[in-house]
This record gives sequence, C-alpha cells and structure tokens, in this order.
Amino acid sequence: MSTRLPNPSYNTVAFESKGSVILDNGGSSGTGTGTHQGRFGAIQVLKDVTITDIEGIGVTNIEKLEDFFVTGTVLYGVFTKVSITSGLVALHCV
Repeated sequence: MSTRLPNPSYNTVAFESKGSVILDNGGSSGTGTGTHQGRFGAIQVLKDVTITDIEGIGVTNIEKLEDFFVTGTVLYGVFTKVSITSGLVALHCV
C-alpha cells in the first residue's frame, strides 16, 4: 500500500535560485553581533544560536523568536532582519 500526496511539492519548500546567506556572530563593528537584512523564507540553525533581534512580515508575536535554538532547528516565515550573538545560521532567500 502506498501513500500518495495531493501535490508532488507537498513536503518541499521552494527557495528558487535566490540563494542563501550564512550568518555568524562576527559582526563588522566588533560588537559580537551578526546582523543581516533581506527577505528570507527560512532560518536554518547550523550551530546552536541565540537570536537577539528579528523582524518579519506577517509573523505574529515575532519577538518570541528572540531566544536560543539548537542545531537543526528551522524557522519558517518571511523574515527581513536577523541578529545573532552566538552560533551560525543559514538565511534562505525568497
């Protein structure tokens, strides 16, 4: 017996060819804070991370994402700014 999903892309997220940004806590001003602005459909945690500032479009209570997340976590939404003080993330552009 096989399971057929209603749409072939049912379990996928298309990030097209807009690329990704890898962000760490290097920070260009020596503050130990890495910040990037753009338009991202997902934040993928590559190394345990502390998010200190996050902005997005249509994400209710987004400030609750200013927290610690473990490696392997993926946050979905439309994010426009991400700041971290530790860890490593991939910001997938949309």
